[in-house]
Amino acid sequence: MEHDRPASREALPPGTQRIENETGAHIVLSPIPTADPNQPLNWSKGRKLTSATPLWVDINIETGVSFTDLNNAYAASSGALSVGCIFFVPLGLKFGRRPVYILTSLLMTACAIWQARAQTVGDFMGSNVIGGLAGAVNEALFQVTVSDMFFVHQRASANGLYLAAVSFGNYMGPVAAGYVAVSQGWRWAFYYLAIFMGITTLALIVALEETKFDAPTVIGETVPVMTGGVVDSASENSKSKTPTATEQPELTLITMATRDSILQKSTIPLDGYWRRHRLISLDTDPAGHRQKNSFISHVFQPFIILFQFPAVAFAALQYGWLVSMLAVVAVTQATVYPAPPYNFSAASVGLMSLPPAIGSVLGSLLGGPAVDYFAVQIAKRRAGIHEPETRLWLFMIPGCGMILGILLYGLTIAKGQAWILNAIGAGFVGFALGGCGDMALTYVQDSYQHILGDALVGVVFVRNAISTALVFGVPPWITGMGIYNMFVICGVLAAVLGLTCVPLIIWGRKWRIQLAGKYEHWAQRQY
Repeated sequence: MEHDRPASREALPPGTQRIENETGAHIVLSPIPTADPNQPLNWSKGRKLTSATPLWVDINIETGVSFTDLNNAYAASSGALSVGCIFFVPLGLKFGRRPVYILTSLLMTACAIWQARAQTVGDFMGSNVIGGLAGAVNEALFQVTVSDMFFVHQRASANGLYLAAVSFGNYMGPVAAGYVAVSQGWRWAFYYLAIFMGITTLALIVALEETKFDAPTVIGETVPVMTGGVVDSASENSKSKTPTATEQPELTLITMATRDSILQKSTIPLDGYWRRHRLISLDTDPAGHRQKNSFISHVFQPFIILFQFPAVAFAALQYGWLVSMLAVVAVTQATVYPAPPYNFSAASVGLMSLPPAIGSVLGSLLGGPAVDYFAVQIAKRRAGIHEPETRLWLFMIPGCGMILGILLYGLTIAKGQAWILNAIGAGFVGFALGGCGDMALTYVQDSYQHILGDALVGVVFVRNAISTALVFGVPPWITGMGIYNMFVICGVLAAVLGLTCVPLIIWGRKWRIQLAGKYEHWAQRQY
């Protein structure tokens, strides 16, 4: 078995990691994997990849539920997404990812059936709220699962695949729903959704493996605690606040080839089917007893972390703004396109979801594989050291796409201009979500991996709070100043918010050093 030569290195702030050896010849794995083939980081690529509104007119005609009530139900769903993550993500951290995914998938199936049989405002409101609560898992826990399975140099690609799949599903769903509504009636759109969700739930029960893994302490990984400037394993008594340029003990750098060699010689048996698909996964302390962690603490910790760490606040603001703009596009499409001068049918309104779907996939390619490759190339020039802020260097490319998209879509739809102009603008908005969203989420993953669950709860709460406020506010906003002026303001806000990446690029590393003590504090209070 061959290793890269031992490397003596300086203590690094949270998030700064070595992903290349000093000569730039080999990628170094971070987090450092164990010799256990059951650790999700050591799974094969195939095993990792397998773990993981056009109806409004028809609904209004048949049930009498107004567009305002349907809009409010949609907004209530966004609000429920904010609350759901506070409850379900701590459950996933404590009891395992698998049971939470299965439970929420069952709830989503039930909500789809409920919506298919809905008759009143209460039906639409209730099904959207419960569905939003369950859907919160998709908003936050998935990024925890990505960190379970992928190394630093792979995470943006994994997040990009996730965002592309979610965005494509979100926007292809209305396309299919529009055609179903025309041919079979709007209720069958939800019946088909229930069928697909039922199949998905069965697939999760049979095939989804648990990714929660209690890795033993490895130098430079697990909870990084600064003691005398040297990164050590987690300890209750550590009080240091910032790292210093003190030399660490020699550390063996593990490459992918080295990892594979270690696994081939490992004597640790691979878990059987029932162990890999267990329903409950509780942490244990070294003596083999279950840890006693406070569930209630994970209700308020995310909001403290949100305001203490600039990287988390940045991701929350960006993700919230990006998704809310897509929600505004969806709401305006559902209300403007069926009316003159467009007079679109339900199927035609659904087809207008294609541009943002295509844009989000292209944006995810930029924010995912392209940024991963870019980060590795920059690390080669820094003796193998990766700084999370590197991922933000390309942020303004999709950021400018958001400005262009909002103005092109909003101003042309306000003037009743050709639908192709609206479509191009919506495509740029989708491109911004895929690119900026991927970079922002991966930046948090890189910076604060050991408090990621709580950090993402705060991110998702803010994301859905912004989205809820905007969706509720769009109808009176349009009434008060018109679509044209509303989108002008949104374009200005997009420019201002896009520039918030600049302070992090300049001072992000400095802030991570200053907040290392707080990171240590919260890392020791995770499940």
